[in-house]
Amino acid sequence: MAGTATPSARRAALQRRAGLQVGRPLLFLGGGLALLVVIGFLTLMFGAINLTASEVWSGLTSDSDVFARNVVWQIRYPRFVDGILVGASLAVAGAMLQGVTRNPLADPTILGITAASGLASATALVINPQIPQWGLAMSCIAGGLGGSLVLFFIAWRGVVSPVRLALSGVALSAFFGAAIVGLMSSSRTFLQTSLGFLAGGLYGSEWTEFHAMLPYVIPGLIAALLFAGRLNVLQLGDDVAAGLGVLTDRTRLAILAVCGVLTAAAVSAAGMVSFVGLVCPHLARFSIGADHRWLIPLSALYGALLVTAADLIARLVIAPSEIPMGIITAGIGAPFLLYLVKYR
Repeated sequence: MAGTATPSARRAALQRRAGLQVGRPLLFLGGGLALLVVIGFLTLMFGAINLTASEVWSGLTSDSDVFARNVVWQIRYPRFVDGILVGASLAVAGAMLQGVTRNPLADPTILGITAASGLASATALVINPQIPQWGLAMSCIAGGLGGSLVLFFIAWRGVVSPVRLALSGVALSAFFGAAIVGLMSSSRTFLQTSLGFLAGGLYGSEWTEFHAMLPYVIPGLIAALLFAGRLNVLQLGDDVAAGLGVLTDRTRLAILAVCGVLTAAAVSAAGMVSFVGLVCPHLARFSIGADHRWLIPLSALYGALLVTAADLIARLVIAPSEIPMGIITAGIGAPFLLYLVKYR
């Protein structure tokens, strides 16, 4: 019959479809990486003291210009790579939280994980203002994991409901946020840096922050990729997921723990940056669909782009001074949240 496709034609159609499914994510990943390189080079050029492109290149590749090399390698380049880790961590945590709660408004800030990490960080700094960065990172990790466990415990009632998980997170976020403000108001030492911490930013970020984050961010991102398949199954509903062999409650607990680690690592370096985990997963979903095997790496890339671009803008708005980078992400994320509430 004329309308019946031959087996070879069907195979060719399936191959074309598979090629499109792979080609589209690769296109966005390639374009995003190219844009990240551009942002990185601009980050190395502009700041309190501007460098030319040739000075940046000289600072990157040789010791002939000592001043340019120090500015590039000791100040701007570590700040850029710190921004990459912070953005990727928050965006991946947001993508996983939206998947595990099946709530498009979920992100580490809204569900209280950011505030739990921030409370642990604030407590550590008040107790010991000279705490080393690795100790601060460990405190944040403990706070992020603790907040994730509290969230799971409150949401669990025989089984974990995504709705209870989301509502519990909103309440915990408000509670932990109030505790942070109360702690700050009781400490004159910490009040000096409270604005940058609450708004979020990379001011003064160095290689120590990078080295303190890396042992947590890399395992966290790998774990997120390993959970991608289970997140896809959870989108089908708990009954279907259980029928396919997924232990839904244990999976949610493990995913919340991974989100806690990633969020805490970001908070230890950049403070309470908001909306990255909300905006970037949606942008990735608009770009390539809801398959977490591609959604998680693209969310990480978009998070890196958003944070590094926001940090660059924050340094240029009132140069040679700067504003907290979190003000830029909030200025982008708050209208986006309103858009989601209104139209999604």
